[in-house]
Amino acid sequence: MEGRRLILADGTVIEDGTAGESGGFLWCWFSGYTLNVAAWLFFSPERTETIRFQYGEMEDVYEGYTECRGLSIDADGKISVCMTKAVANNG
Repeated sequence: MEGRRLILADGTVIEDGTAGESGGFLWCWFSGYTLNVAAWLFFSPERTETIRFQYGEMEDVYEGYTECRGLSIDADGKISVCMTKAVANNG
């Protein structure tokens, strides 16, 4: 395996994507998609319940990040997605 990719729970593969955790948030970055498609992918808890970040022969697995807190695209078309784990609603 070479390169970097994100693999969502439903098997969607996002080539050249990266991901990393910081401060209780999972950040994902990638290019080549419209903001609408990115929203469709990352606003679906079924797709984001498991996100795998493969890089070279390594893999990080992030589970439970099902709530999208932020989604943006910069002038160069790079998309940033901020995910968090859903908080149980006991009310």
